[in-house]
Amino acid sequence: MVNFLSVPLKTTNEVDLYKPLKSYIDSLSELTEELRIEANDGLTELGKLRNRACCQPLDKHQSSLDIVARYYDQLCAMETKLPITPTQNPVSFKWKDAFDKGSLFFSRASLTLNDSSFERACVLFNCGALMSAIASNQQTNTDEELKTVARLFQQSAGAFSKLKDTVLASVHQEPTSDLLPDTLTALLTLMVAQAQEAIYIKAAKDKLKSTSLLKIAAQCADFYQDAQKLMNRETVKRIWEKEWVQTVTGKGLVFSSLAQFHAAEAALDEQKYGEQVTRLAEAQKLFDQSKSYLANVFSEEGVLIKKGLERAIRDNDFIYHDRVPDFKTLPLLPKVTLAKPNVTFPLSTRFKDLFESLVPVSVQNALSTFEGRRNELINIDVGRMREYTQLMNACLSSLNLPAALDDVTKQEQCPESIREKSAKVKNNGGISAMSAKINELPSLYKRNDEILNETSRLIKEEKENDDSLRAQFHSKWTRVPSENLTAPLMQELGKYRGIMHTASNSDALVRSKFEANRRGIELLSMTESELKNAIPGIGTNKGNSNSQTVNTLRNLLDQVQEIKMERENIEKELKKIRCDMSSDFAKALSENGVINEEKMSSEKIKELFGPLKEKIDQSIKRQETVMGEVERWSKRFMEERHATGGAERENLLKQLATSYDAFNDIQSNLSEGLKFYNDLTANLVRLQQKVSDFCFARQTEKEDLMRQVQQNIVSGGSAGEVSSSAKLPPPRPPPPAMAPVQPPTVQQTTYQYQAPPPAPQMPSQNMAQAQQMQQYQQQHPNSYSPYAPYPFGVPPTSQPSPFTPYPMQYPGTYPGAFPHQQFGAYPPQPFIAHQQQQNVGNTPTTNPFNQQMFVSNSVFLPVSRFFHCRALSAVNLVVHPFVARKCAFLSTPSLSFPFRRQCSSLVSATTTVASNDKPNVDKLFEKINFEVRGHDFTVLKSYSLFVMNVCRVLDIDFTSRHRAMINTDHSKSNRPKYQRWFQWLLSAKFAKKKYKLHYETRTYLMEFDVHHLTGSTASAFLEYIERNIPEGVAMKVTYTEMCFLPETIVKTVMVCS
Repeated sequence: MVNFLSVPLKTTNEVDLYKPLKSYIDSLSELTEELRIEANDGLTELGKLRNRACCQPLDKHQSSLDIVARYYDQLCAMETKLPITPTQNPVSFKWKDAFDKGSLFFSRASLTLNDSSFERACVLFNCGALMSAIASNQQTNTDEELKTVARLFQQSAGAFSKLKDTVLASVHQEPTSDLLPDTLTALLTLMVAQAQEAIYIKAAKDKLKSTSLLKIAAQCADFYQDAQKLMNRETVKRIWEKEWVQTVTGKGLVFSSLAQFHAAEAALDEQKYGEQVTRLAEAQKLFDQSKSYLANVFSEEGVLIKKGLERAIRDNDFIYHDRVPDFKTLPLLPKVTLAKPNVTFPLSTRFKDLFESLVPVSVQNALSTFEGRRNELINIDVGRMREYTQLMNACLSSLNLPAALDDVTKQEQCPESIREKSAKVKNNGGISAMSAKINELPSLYKRNDEILNETSRLIKEEKENDDSLRAQFHSKWTRVPSENLTAPLMQELGKYRGIMHTASNSDALVRSKFEANRRGIELLSMTESELKNAIPGIGTNKGNSNSQTVNTLRNLLDQVQEIKMERENIEKELKKIRCDMSSDFAKALSENGVINEEKMSSEKIKELFGPLKEKIDQSIKRQETVMGEVERWSKRFMEERHATGGAERENLLKQLATSYDAFNDIQSNLSEGLKFYNDLTANLVRLQQKVSDFCFARQTEKEDLMRQVQQNIVSGGSAGEVSSSAKLPPPRPPPPAMAPVQPPTVQQTTYQYQAPPPAPQMPSQNMAQAQQMQQYQQQHPNSYSPYAPYPFGVPPTSQPSPFTPYPMQYPGTYPGAFPHQQFGAYPPQPFIAHQQQQNVGNTPTTNPFNQQMFVSNSVFLPVSRFFHCRALSAVNLVVHPFVARKCAFLSTPSLSFPFRRQCSSLVSATTTVASNDKPNVDKLFEKINFEVRGHDFTVLKSYSLFVMNVCRVLDIDFTSRHRAMINTDHSKSNRPKYQRWFQWLLSAKFAKKKYKLHYETRTYLMEFDVHHLTGSTASAFLEYIERNIPEGVAMKVTYTEMCFLPETIVKTVMVCS
């Protein structure tokens, strides 16, 4: 019976590859819509392929191996196209140790990393493990089956050999025990030994010569002995099962015995009878030793060895009388290696890349650099032409051209050129539109600056959290430091900071230019009649309108207009030039392995832009010639003019011409600036999302590592190594002990009892509804910040927000709807009276409810909003989330409760309570109720299932009030209740009454509760589920806290009873 060992598979959890990779694909601007759709379809197929290869059970069959191999090949192919790193598209891959079985109190060891190289290493491990499992399960009756076994074991050894060489580069921290290089070396040696064993079995069935069999068996024994030594290394000897060590040790002895047996047969053929006896005796000795490790294995060979030894001894004693040499004097047996690690990549023979249309990242970077060079050249050339055009306009404005010619030729109060310029200014909105755009720039700058500050805050908080845990756990905190991973993100932040600083300076220049030309732009924005009145009158003796000077100047100004039109056309041609260099870069990468982007880009840009640069140079030379002639003839023109009293008019016309040119420049600058800020906002939001994903991945990695460190401390008893100075709370602190304590000492208390007043009437239903709607529609105070810290004193962990940082407010136009919350914010803080009451001490008061209501060291009782003197054992504190900061309960004059009116008249004398130091204990919540509302029932159900799974993972008691949350039946009976709003409207303004449209909105409601939470646990839980609340869903949170009942109430109840 053949007994082969198979390596167990690593296990993992499902992950979402679609969302982060889709965001990355959407950021690739060079992709066409068709390629983008194809890539998104590939992402969907990739997620299905991973689930089949890693999450679903795999049969010991070649079809399962094909799936895993295809997924591994896909990971290798997409590594250069869709990178997954801790800083770029992070995805938390959590893989459990293949050899760790866990224990009663601890789960299996695992490692979580946000790198596709770690995922690729784990999948390659599973490829080798599945190959060994298929080979172990294979029959060994025929030659083809034995060939398949040998081939699979050699491929498995090749996979482990490849993994051994690359695992330390793939896993940037201490891996689990199954991925240690020593473990992988032992596994690949074991796989080679089993492949050699399969080859020996086939050779023995083929009845090869003894000289060949002894070489194969001797090498097989050598492989098993090497595997035994590697498995007994100090670093890995604890991970193997006892059966593995016994099997490897026993097979090493068995094949040593078989090698000596075949060597004895070879000695018999050479008539070395004494050597035959010695080797058979050694073979029998080794075989007997192997029986203590292996049972019923190679039993037939054992019988042959025993009979052969008896026959050899008998024949030598009675016939040959050959000297029996000592075994130590015999030569070593020859060996031959027929099994070697052998694996070819790609592993799948029918592999097809799902992202064949995407180019590698190096090609993308080269394309991005090429586009940067192209845009830089365009900006330089366009800026150069604009600079010369502005110089030309300034020269014409200083000469008051062409307005001065209009005065001579047409004799109008407002020259035609000025009227045309005024019309163009008014068509573009005039000074009002320009002022609005200029005033919009600071808000756009502030918005981008806030995004940058929030992104920096996320990185800073993640680093501080990592540093504090590293200081607490010292060497046990083995993950990569944050500064080693955030360097590219910080560099990108610094780049955007520099861009923002440059943009701020540019905004200041535009504003100063606008203020300098405000008067002229205001005049050009006036109506034609107002503009005529603002321009001084025309003087006399203006000169001859048909003189040579006037005609020459008119021709020169026409040439100036031709130069301007030519430059506008050149600018359009520059911006139209496009070139797809992806094929050239990909060809260079495949041929040379690297891309010489600088050389290739320079040659291509010179080829594309060379002719246009020549046109620009010619246009500049022509301008210099024409403007020289303009200045010469303008001087002669001014000499011919003998106007009287026209200096003021000349200056104003020059100012209007200058203001018009400035208006065009400012208009162009503002358009570019607004586009720049909007594009920058999109880039910053993508960067913020990238940082949020990074922080979320690091948070997941931290929680996993924290769990492992705590397990190691508990199981290894090394808690003393943890820094005693660190005071970070554990992830889920246990609730404080609920042992009864003594009430505080009352120094002086005087009561005067009166008859209780009649019970007040409850407000009407309409009034309650109005008050409820008023609470729902209450706006946040001015000091509200969506990034404020969460209550209970526990710092929030950074979680990625799947929504835009500038959400739109939904109008509450239908009854029953909650106001839209700010996404990314935290739930409101529950009101705790003792948090707002300070310096109570011995302050006298006539109202006992103003004295540290819930801090008295009495018995623990739930506090209720509805008070009853005869049933005070269960009191409930219910705080509406939207008025939690205003609800001072019993001490806020603006709120009226029956509880206060009923009990405030019981005491009218002075009450003094001793001020004792209270321990800083955690809060206890008996129940937290969640009510969620939304228009889409499926979204509500999905979110409720998400909350239920979170509670299951965190071991939090969860109850639901709706069967639809856990029932897949979406029938009408299983749907939750909803509030319905509808209205009939005419289909058109002049339609008849019977043509109406029915508009309806349904707001579904779902409720669920969690029970028995501490304050710190509740803060982390509420923060997590609030950060993941879907868009369009509102939530109301109601807290029920366990508090101390004040002694004054206890005594009052006792007296009343």
